[in-house]
Amino acid sequence: MKPPAPRRRLVRGTPLPEHAPAPAVCRAGEFQFAPQQTHTNGCVQSRALFWCRSGHGSFQVNGETFSLEPHDLYLLPWNRHISYCADAREPMFTAHVHLVPWLRPGAPWVPNVPHERDEPLFDSPDRSDFTWPSLRGVVRLHLEAESAMGHLINYATRWFRESTREESEGRALGALILAELLRLAGASTQNDQRRPEELKRLALYVDRCFHEAPSVEQLASIISRSRSHVLKLFKRHLGISAKNYIIGRQMREARELLLSTTLSIAEVGTRAGISDPYHFSKLFRRVVGLSPRAFRELGGPLPANRTPSVHRRVPSATES
Repeated sequence: MKPPAPRRRLVRGTPLPEHAPAPAVCRAGEFQFAPQQTHTNGCVQSRALFWCRSGHGSFQVNGETFSLEPHDLYLLPWNRHISYCADAREPMFTAHVHLVPWLRPGAPWVPNVPHERDEPLFDSPDRSDFTWPSLRGVVRLHLEAESAMGHLINYATRWFRESTREESEGRALGALILAELLRLAGASTQNDQRRPEELKRLALYVDRCFHEAPSVEQLASIISRSRSHVLKLFKRHLGISAKNYIIGRQMREARELLLSTTLSIAEVGTRAGISDPYHFSKLFRRVVGLSPRAFRELGGPLPANRTPSVHRRVPSATES
């Protein structure tokens, strides 16, 4: 497996021109990879949202390698050659939503996108790509299950499994997803631009090392400043204490693990950086307002012992 490519810096989002078409959702689903499973698609004609819900791996798009870690959301380009490679120990569980940027008004809505050049819909005159400002090429974002986009992707995958689907629904869902995607990309860049460099470094450290429960003193040593300076940075620019920022990151990880894995409550706490199960449950209830078990039950836990999915081509409407 090649080393992961660095994260790309996003360009600040801009409004779509008035004549810009709204995309249509034409395919969606979830996929559990087996350990070290690989798969290649020769030429996919969609702009796809590819979300790593749990696990690890990598993929190549047109020869460039990208890593896959929990919370990663990628927007993939039209006409892509893509190869996937799952981690040997923790293979990724992913969700995908395929958007067709331009679907000719009046054209039949077919719930599928071609993945190879010999498939019926390939180079259809009723479909084409469209360049969205700030969303060129491969775009990498951070997504959590509780976010608006997380709920939209979950809804899209469940909607696509329904036996009856309407074109109007596919177009409306595509418009909602694009609007949230542009908002998410723009907000990510604007927040990053407003923060002082010292705070960016500390936030990045917390994001990577929250499971080690870093102290304020450790944060201060990273930027060679005093403890009081660190406290002022977080309070002035984020409105919360450094300790609560760290706890907030731990609780976000805990919520994500409760929703996207079948780990025990104690293991979720340990992975979030709180090894004492009693303290974890007490802190989780204080921050979230529910016990970890109640939160998982409300969110709909994933089935235990999830078996790997099987790659198969979805027949087009003309073939079925």
